[in-house]
Parts: sequence; structure tokens; C-alpha cells
Amino acid sequence: MVRGYVALCIATLATFVRSGAAGILEWGRSNHIEVNIPWLPFENETRCYDELGCLNITRDWYHLIYRPFNVFPLARQVIDTRFILYTRKNPLQGQMLKVQSEKTIQKSNFDPKKPTKFIIHGFIDTPLSNWVKEMRRELLKHSDWNVIVVDWAGGSLPLYTQATANTRLVGLEIAYFINYLKDNVGLNPKHVHLIGHSLGAHTAGYAGERIEGLGRITGLDPAEPYFQGMPSHSRLDPSDAQLVDVIHTDGSSIFLLGYGMSEPCGHIDFYPNNGKEQPGCDLTETPLPLTLIKEGIEEASRVLVACNHVRAIKLFIESINSKCPYIAHKCNSYQNFLQGKCFSCKDNDGGCAIMGLNTVRPNNAPGSKYFISTGKDTPYCRRQYKVMLDLAKPPRAESWVQGFMKVSLHSDNGVIRNLDLTPNGYERMEHGTSRSFVVTHPDDIGQVKQVEFYWEYDMDVLQPRSICFFWCNDHLYVSSIGVTEADEDGNRGYDGHIHKS
Repeated sequence: MVRGYVALCIATLATFVRSGAAGILEWGRSNHIEVNIPWLPFENETRCYDELGCLNITRDWYHLIYRPFNVFPLARQVIDTRFILYTRKNPLQGQMLKVQSEKTIQKSNFDPKKPTKFIIHGFIDTPLSNWVKEMRRELLKHSDWNVIVVDWAGGSLPLYTQATANTRLVGLEIAYFINYLKDNVGLNPKHVHLIGHSLGAHTAGYAGERIEGLGRITGLDPAEPYFQGMPSHSRLDPSDAQLVDVIHTDGSSIFLLGYGMSEPCGHIDFYPNNGKEQPGCDLTETPLPLTLIKEGIEEASRVLVACNHVRAIKLFIESINSKCPYIAHKCNSYQNFLQGKCFSCKDNDGGCAIMGLNTVRPNNAPGSKYFISTGKDTPYCRRQYKVMLDLAKPPRAESWVQGFMKVSLHSDNGVIRNLDLTPNGYERMEHGTSRSFVVTHPDDIGQVKQVEFYWEYDMDVLQPRSICFFWCNDHLYVSSIGVTEADEDGNRGYDGHIHKS
């Protein structure tokens, strides 16, 4: 916990350093921190916020473990929620939109006939963050949309308990703003998409519950503390929009410094790399000084504090204009996914789905988990191959052997060499059975025409039966190999027979 506290201080310092930027955001306005007094579980109270509506704190907002304290949001003028519009006509210089000043909307480049994307930052974050800028650029590169950045930095910087309360008021502000655009300029909520990270994901949920017919909410690793394990009205849930899609990347317990939710909270929930430890987030893989040199203090502080937590942002941003489809598979566990037990993309059976911008609502009921493996660096998207081994059982073979396996895939367009089927250690292989493995690679080489298979026997001194002496046969006998690539339109595959083991 000491490491996490120090890292949090560094991240906060980096945020305050960034706040020196001037211009339209005038971000220096949060020059004090206020905290409301927590209300006890047996007290019920309601507070109203002018035209926005009212909020209450009742018994069902409390939980002894998950949400022991509740406070009301800070005053509207303290949080000071702002809406900044970017379009292809003004991709760099945002236009402030104010309901209180209708001229700001009339004179802006806002077009109610075009789809509208809202970007909502999270805890200890601001619209000046690099990821917010990058996301809005990629969205405008993709299509001529209205992209509106929600600035609630005045409410995201206080202590976490207070910041969680502030999200409820920011949700009211967003809902009122969208409903105003609907009633006064003809915006159709069906074409509105809220994209929120961490606390911003739950903020989007609070907004969605007050917008009739809201099209979509994308939750990027919704925050866990004060939300996981709580009733649906207190967090993001499928009722908040026509499509609620969620990407989980930091689902370890908060006690293990995991900041994101692990439980499903959308129509479709994606779990890259099991939704927990993300490849490349181990500081031994990417040393902090190297990140500092390459990407600056902001990104380095994020890697130190919350690399897994922000990976959801990076995956979504990459998906916006990527030619590589983020194909995820519905499965009851990540282990079963890696073993190729959930690899169907045929006939729209809901067995697979596209993660990211191009997600669509599945036919199955909410609560299903979709798994996908990604890389440790850009491009994060990987082509996924299922390798199926049919093991022979000739008289001379041992009943089982253990070892390491690799394959090389050949096609007319290229070769993928040495795909590791056993990255986590040796596998015990029983002759006369079939095994499957899912492996990934950034390249798409097209239809696989030939497979090379490599086997290396390994013994374990802790398992005497695995020790192979002179009279032992350490060969693995394979009768056939099949390779299937996950594809948007189904699966394309290769079946080969091995005549010599």
C-alpha cells in the first residue's frame, strides 16, 4: 500500500503540473478542496440542484464493506462542469457550450444531425490529459462527428469518497445538457454515445438513467471502490442506455491495487487478458525511466500508478481506426478460452464479438463475459489462432509426457515463426487425446497452408514419474494438427496430417 500511496502522490503532482495550461479550459479554478460530512446509514436526506433535479442518500446506498460512507456532491459552482466541443472544423480549439448562453450553441460548429460522442474523464484527471486529446483526434479522424469533452476537474480532484459523490451531480449536468439539446436543437439521444473512464464510466451511467433512449455508453474499466457489489442504481448497469459495453482491464481487488470492477455491468463485458494483469504493465518489462523518456511525466506516472487501469483507454483508442478487429469470445473462464474451448464466430450465435468502437449489442442476456488476448505494446490488437492437436497412441508411446511446444504457420503471404503454445511452462500431454491452444500474433498472413510443430521434452524433479531414463520414450506422437483463425465472418482454418512423429 505504501508503493500505491507514493505513486498516487506522483500522479497527483503530475496532474497539478499539467494544470498550468491556460486557454479555454481555465483549469486553475479548482484552487481548494472541499469535503462534505459523511451521512450515516440510518439517515435519509434529499438535496435538489435547481433545474437539474434532486439526489438522495438512502439506506441502499450503503454497504458496510463496499460503500461505508456517503456524502453529497459539492456545489455546482465548485465542480463547474463544462462541455467543450470539437469537430473537423475545429479539431484543436474547443468551443465552450453553455446551456445558460444559447448563443454559444447557435454560433458553434455543433450539428445535431451528426452522431455525438462525449468523453468523460475519471478520478484525478482533467480534459488536458493526453489520452483525452488522443481519443478526440482518433474519433474525428474516423468520422465527421460532434465530439464533446466533459470537464469536471473541479470535482475529480478531491478525496476519492467526495469525488464518487460528485459523479452523481456531473451525471445530472450531462443529462440536463443532452435533454436540452434534444428539446431545443433537435439532437436525437439515440445517436449519442457516452465514453467514460473509471469514475467517468459510472458518471455516464448516472446520466443515462435520466436520458430517455440514450444510444450507447462505453465504460472503460469502471472504478471498483464504492461501486462493485452495490445495487445497479448506484453504478453503471445495462439499463442506462440501449447499448452498454464495458472493457475491464484492472479487475484485481483494490487491496491488491486493482482499481477497476471485475463483475459484469453492461450488455456485453470484455475481459482482455482475463481483465486483470495486462501484458507490458510489469515494470520489469518496460522500465519507468524508458517510459519517462519516450512519453513524458504524465504517461510515466500513469504507468507507475495505474498501468492496468488505463489500458482500457488505450485499447479503445486503438480500436477506433484499427484494421485489426478486436475479436473476443464468450466463455465461462479465461483458462477455457486459452484452451480453445470457446472459439466460435459462426452464424451470429453470440459466441464472439468485436471489442471497441465497433461493438454491437449481442443477442444473449447481459452478464456474459467475452475474453480476448492482446499485446504488451502497440499495436495491441492480435490475430488469434486456435491450434488443435490430435495425439496418437502407438504401442511404443508413454501414456503421457510433458514438455514445451511451438508452431510455425506458413501461408502464401508469409510465415509466423515459433508461436509458443506453452508460455506459462510445460504441459502434460496424454496420448490418445486432443488438445487445443489459442495463440496470438500481430500479423495476418491469410489462409494457413502448412504448419511446423516443435516438441521439447521436459522433466520435473518434483514429479518422479516425469523423469525419463534411457529406456523411456520421451517423444510426443501427433496424428494431426488443425489451425483456425478467428475471423469477423466466421473462422478460417487449416487441417494437416503428420505422417512422422
